[in-house]
Amino acid sequence: MYGPSGRESVMLKKIAFATLAITAACVAPSSAAVLAEWTFETSVPVTGGPHVAEGGVFAATSNASSNTGATFSNPAGFGSIESFSSNGWNAGEYFQFSAPSTGYEDITLSLAATGSNTGPRDFEVRYSTDGSSFTTLTTYTLTNDAWNAIITPAASLKGSFAAPSTLDDQALVYFRLAAVGTTSITGGTVATTGTSRVDNVTINGTVIPEPASLGLIALGGLALLRRRRSTVA
Repeated sequence: MYGPSGRESVMLKKIAFATLAITAACVAPSSAAVLAEWTFETSVPVTGGPHVAEGGVFAATSNASSNTGATFSNPAGFGSIESFSSNGWNAGEYFQFSAPSTGYEDITLSLAATGSNTGPRDFEVRYSTDGSSFTTLTTYTLTNDAWNAIITPAASLKGSFAAPSTLDDQALVYFRLAAVGTTSITGGTVATTGTSRVDNVTINGTVIPEPASLGLIALGGLALLRRRRSTVA
């Protein structure tokens, strides 16, 4: 038996490169999708919730809530008319946001946050897949910015936090913004009347590629290579 000639070898390489190019095109990253979004413009949170998301792929099955058990209000937001605000903060109390991530990966949480001078300064972002056992993802520190319906304060926290693969393709994922300690934004002690607020909260993800189509392309490329080799043997 003899190997392929120079011309046949070039043909085999072209087939291989074409197969790789098609496969690469199929696994190209998808654009991010909003799974759930809370602007609080229509939910108008004057209670601890739950407040259904106003937008996103899974809006109808996504909820925002808080367990501070104090007074909830909807003051001006981060360049918008409404936000989600509460006073009466104790260490460990939180804002919570949940949404399905079924069929999606690379989950992220984005938000804007601020507080009053005597509101809690330090927060942890925590995540969970069951709503009861939470893991700390990261921390953030707040400043006091006077939000209004027109201007978005430059100093306010406006963050995006990437979650681990644990939250990929889940029936529900949960994020908590939990107060840590009793230090207020100005360095004193959190007061009963001290507030914390959030706005423009989104949970995002990218579509998980279909493995079946990638497998078929790869098998097709191998079949072409084997067939070509058998004809030149």
